[in-house]
Amino acid sequence: MKKYTRLTAILLALVLALSSCGGGGDGSGKPSDSSSEPLAEPPASSVPDQPQEEENPYTLEEMDMIKFNYYVELNNDLVDILDSVGYYFEVVGYEEEFSLLPDTGLTYGYRVYGKNTDIIEDCLYLADMEPSYGEMDQLVKDLAEPLAAVMEACSSISGSYDYADNQYQKAKEYHAAIYANAETVESLGYAFMDAVAAMGAERRTEEEEQMKADGRLIIYNASRAISIGKEILDVIYDQGVGDENINDMDLSQVRPLYDELVQVVADFDAATADNDQLIQESLSNSRPFDGLLDSLIQALDWMMKQAESGKVPDLSHSGAPLGSIAHVSETLSKCIERYNSVFVD
Repeated sequence: MKKYTRLTAILLALVLALSSCGGGGDGSGKPSDSSSEPLAEPPASSVPDQPQEEENPYTLEEMDMIKFNYYVELNNDLVDILDSVGYYFEVVGYEEEFSLLPDTGLTYGYRVYGKNTDIIEDCLYLADMEPSYGEMDQLVKDLAEPLAAVMEACSSISGSYDYADNQYQKAKEYHAAIYANAETVESLGYAFMDAVAAMGAERRTEEEEQMKADGRLIIYNASRAISIGKEILDVIYDQGVGDENINDMDLSQVRPLYDELVQVVADFDAATADNDQLIQESLSNSRPFDGLLDSLIQALDWMMKQAESGKVPDLSHSGAPLGSIAHVSETLSKCIERYNSVFVD
């Protein structure tokens, strides 16, 4: 099994945020009580729990937003589950028979977290509704059963304190479910994530072009800065580079994007310093990001210096160390959360 990365989750949160951009919240820049969740997510009542006889009350455009956002939510959960499976096989042997790996220093269930399978049922229902997403809809249907099995096994493991009873009987049952479905979930899951990423990138580009055409320079530059940050992480991911081999990073592909980001953040700062622009975009706070975009630039600068240093970040402690790709990822996540709280209705 592959060791999974959290980088994909960055894309997904951004896609979800940009799919329903409004004029701009209250402009305070303060996270709301639900700031940990992407605010573009439709209310739970938007997705029927079961097929209904009456006419669908939503327009096709509204259904497109609802469907895409729920697919993004499924995608986020899928990333978490793939992470959990990767960590599971750091403790348990990747073979049909259950066996704990020797001398790992890790406990059974290390960093394995469960997920509610309701999102699968919601997406299965939406997969048969218009607008059609073609291959993506079929991937949801093909993923549903194996993904649910893995989710349920991970949930059982995360709450299991008696896994060793009866000669590891419960652990063996959980292992059978994960081992039987892990490769299928990995293969279909990456295909699904790629499809969501492609659709999200297309939509994000269209929305940013419209923002710029409308003269909404604050939200445009904020969105563009986050998009560039995501592009940088994509470049690094495509190079097969992580914190463990950060010195293999080809910075010739990173620096041009970094330079573009610096300019975009400068344009953002200029726009937020213009009172007329703030009024036009219904913002009252001239520092809606409280320096988070500058923090993203700083995190990338530290990462590039780390890549050139010939040393890898110290990953032995909890949290993402300065100079690590993980720290860039965390900083970008904070930018996305702030974007959602400021700009998304």
